[in-house]
Amino acid sequence: MKQNYPRLSKRFRQAPSRKKLLLKLLLPLSMILVISITTTFAQSNNNSIYLAGQITNLENGAPIAGHAVYIESNSESNGGLNYYLACMTDANGFFYDTISTGVIDGSLVIYTFDEYSEEYIKEEFFRFNWYSEYHMNTELEIIDPNTLTDFQADFEAMEDPIMQDSLSYIFTDESMGEGIITWFWDFGDGTASTVKDPEHHYMQPGIYDVRLTVSSDNINNDVRISTIMKKVSAGMREYFDFGGQAFAGYFPVDVGTAYLYKIEGEEFIPIDTTEFDEYGYYGYHALIEGNYKVKTFPSTSSANAGEYLPTYYGDVLLWTKAETIELTDSYHNYDIYMIPNFSYTTGDAAIDGYVTMDNGDNPSLDNVEVILFNEADNCLTYIKSDKEGGFEFIELPYGTYKVLAEVPGKYTYPNTIVLSPENPSIEDLSIIVYDEEMTFGISDPGKHIAGLGELYPNPARSYTNLEMILDEQAQVQFFILNHAGQIVEKQSGSYNKGDHVVQMNTAALTPGMYRVMVLTGNEKHIKSFIKVN
Repeated sequence: MKQNYPRLSKRFRQAPSRKKLLLKLLLPLSMILVISITTTFAQSNNNSIYLAGQITNLENGAPIAGHAVYIESNSESNGGLNYYLACMTDANGFFYDTISTGVIDGSLVIYTFDEYSEEYIKEEFFRFNWYSEYHMNTELEIIDPNTLTDFQADFEAMEDPIMQDSLSYIFTDESMGEGIITWFWDFGDGTASTVKDPEHHYMQPGIYDVRLTVSSDNINNDVRISTIMKKVSAGMREYFDFGGQAFAGYFPVDVGTAYLYKIEGEEFIPIDTTEFDEYGYYGYHALIEGNYKVKTFPSTSSANAGEYLPTYYGDVLLWTKAETIELTDSYHNYDIYMIPNFSYTTGDAAIDGYVTMDNGDNPSLDNVEVILFNEADNCLTYIKSDKEGGFEFIELPYGTYKVLAEVPGKYTYPNTIVLSPENPSIEDLSIIVYDEEMTFGISDPGKHIAGLGELYPNPARSYTNLEMILDEQAQVQFFILNHAGQIVEKQSGSYNKGDHVVQMNTAALTPGMYRVMVLTGNEKHIKSFIKVN
């Protein structure tokens, strides 16, 4: 069920005075079928919207011919499309439009007026993230005394819920009138039926013009006949909406942003960004079936700024732990409760560093969320890296901290830092972001490493060795970390099942304490050694 958010309703209510004037100008032009005024921003028109709609009588379902309809791009969600069309319905109450555009997503507002100047509105969303064509079928039901009759054909079409096949439909007669004795269905694909409530299976996807003709018994030498035509989308691509509400404690977040990602295999694809409305609602429209994740941010202008952290659906901080939304239908109850900061006292310690990408060149990553945890894994705060990938946490009390970069779809590992009066600051802490999976702290029931020995020689001078036993072939990574958690050496390789001795070069290291981190699959192992001259 499509949800109209308060901000949209407010925007729509501002327009009737102009629309009523346009209606008065159009109604006398009954011989003119289409009047079109269209403008677009400079763009490549590679995408097409195919719109078909129908105006019917709210009371009996009768089609309303020669009625003015208006199609307008929604200025709040048009993505660069500026569009307006005024047209008239045909003999079957239908109106049509084809719009070429280069925008990725947005919405159209379709509206009309009855003869009492009451306005009827529908908003239809479109999206071209995956396909270059988007089909819209819509209907506006209005009050119209001119088409009121006590004998009118009407029906409802719905996908067969038992067959679970978008090509199979159940048609239900909803005709109005006394003494109906015959029903003739034309399914638009060359087949027909005389059953009152038939079931039909289409052989090919498409939009079909389905007609129902009903007739009455001979009553007082009068046989009454009525026909209705509707459009049925059989086997066409389905799109869904979803959304929810973001909360800071017991109250909705007043200002913020929600980011949408789609999971396709190993890819983590950004799809859309939307702002919360005044009640904390977020929503996305015209999405294909699939797996999605949502991340919400309180705005810096929010009353909750600095008190709550960026949070994924599932009420977690990290994308690897976020709940996946398996979208198969429209749903608007994906609420998110943002995680509050864990309070701490200020001090004289500090941590600074930079975020880079592990692709050989190690380019810096700007605008990356860097999160600071205490020893108990409570999140204290976060900061965004600057244009050079730099970040800085200041005025920290002495203690043990973990620093982690959170990049949706990418992998990092936590750096553990100990700040003390003897070591009050850590500079140039390196956080490396990886494309490949390097999860941590998660048990893996199918471990690759059956045994791992101690490092030798230890203390080490020019090298140190590590004995390793694998239960099966695996890709293994080795990282040498200094006292600040910075990677100073690394190597990796593919190792067969069995015993191995891995030698790591330590000649260039300065004297001190080091750790070796061994990663494979979801396993992480840590060993320590001392480097001497």
